This record gives sequence, structure tokens and C-alpha cells, in this order.
Amino acid sequence: MLTSRRPKYAPLRRVVERLWCVTDSGALGYETLLPSGKAQIIFSLSDLALATHDPWADAPPPPSLQVLQGPSSRPRRITREPQVALCGASFHAGGAAALFSRIDKTADRVIALSRFWGADAAWLGQGLRQRDNHSARLDLLENEVTRRLNIPPDLALLRRGLRLLKSGASMSETCAELDCSPYVFRTLFRRYVGFTPKHYLRIERFRQAARNLSPKAALADVAFDAQFADQPHMTREVEHFAKMTPGRLRACPRMHPGHVPEDQT
Repeated sequence: MLTSRRPKYAPLRRVVERLWCVTDSGALGYETLLPSGKAQIIFSLSDLALATHDPWADAPPPPSLQVLQGPSSRPRRITREPQVALCGASFHAGGAAALFSRIDKTADRVIALSRFWGADAAWLGQGLRQRDNHSARLDLLENEVTRRLNIPPDLALLRRGLRLLKSGASMSETCAELDCSPYVFRTLFRRYVGFTPKHYLRIERFRQAARNLSPKAALADVAFDAQFADQPHMTREVEHFAKMTPGRLRACPRMHPGHVPEDQT
């Protein structure tokens, strides 16, 4: 069972895309988590800890019941078992900066939330576990995230720039409209989003194609709708980000966007 909603508090809607809670007593096996340019905070509501991930660490970091999942550019194999009971918040691109100041050091990493929130991370996790329904859990999570909200003043500039880039504006056109240099905008973008504008837009275009790759979809139509140059271009990007062909990804039923069950691949 999945419950997902937008935040009720208007300022929070500027940075948090969805609040969600999932319970799945049959969660078993493994799945591939596809790349995403957006960060999440995730709380395990069972005694099953979440795997942390740091490709640059000398040794694997210990698991945690509460994590910050940074934006990612690589697929990652995860166990489905903690999905027996999870709760979390998915941020808009750059939105996590309103809680964590900057995100550039979290890209392609999953970090124990206690690194940022100290004992408050476990306190909130315990409070979420004590709530007996999804709605109450989401309300508590929204209240706590709202309490910590500290929106950087230049986040509005980033959001404007992101809208321009997604509409098809070039980097020079975007910076002219924002009245800032490309260097300033790229620095701001990397600090709050975790990637350069070009790399983030590549991930988002891949995500759009992945969403549309259903068993009945024609590959050429998916490539066109996602604004790839042609079908071979889409194939190269899907193979780069998903480590599988578009045909293979298309054949994989997905209950949740961005999650590919291993037993289906």
C-alpha cells in the first residue's frame, strides 16, 4: 500500500515534491533503483535498516534506519525488504538545500541522516513508527520538515533557471534572463542540485523516457517524446544510466517509478 501526497504547507511545496508512506508485507528480493536528479529522506519503520552507500569510502558505511539519499547518476541494486514499512519525503531538484544547506557532497551517496540531524533523526523515526496509519505519519513528517525549513534566498534564482532550461532555453539565454554569469549559475546549480545543469537535464530526459517505456510503447515514439535526437541516441542514454537496453527496461513491469524488480529483468 502506497500513500503519497503533496505538502499541505505552501512554502514546503516549493522544496518538497511528495510526502509518501509505503507498507508491503510481501516485500522480498532485490530491485534496481534507477538514477534520479532529486534527493530524498527515507525512514525505515521496521527493524530493517537501510543500506547506506558511498562509492568513495574505504569501507562500506554501516546501515541506518534513517537516511538521506542524494541525487544519483548511477543505478543501484537494493533489497526490497525494508519496504515492509517506509516513510519519506522526495524533494524537487535543489529543494533539499532548504534542509541541508548544500547537496553537492551527497550525489551518488546514501548517508545516515544522523550525520546531519544528530539524535533528532532517530527521534523522528521513533515518532513515525508510533503512528498507526499513513496519514498520521505524513502529518508528523511534514511538521518536522517544516520546522527545519530554511530556504536559501538564491534558491528562487535556481528554480527560475531550471524552468528556463527545461523550456529549451540555452545556458547563455538562461543566464541573460537571470542576469548572472554562467560560472555563477553553474556553481549555484551544482551546490543545490548536485550535478551540472547539463548532467541533470540528461538524467531528467532519461527519467522521462524510462517512465514512458511500457510494454506497448514504440521505442521511436518514446525517443521522440523525450526529445532525443533519434532512437539510437535514446538507446545510448538508457544503457548509460540504467545499464540495460530500452527493450529490456520496457519489458519490466514497475509498481513504482524508477524501481525495476530484479526478478523481472
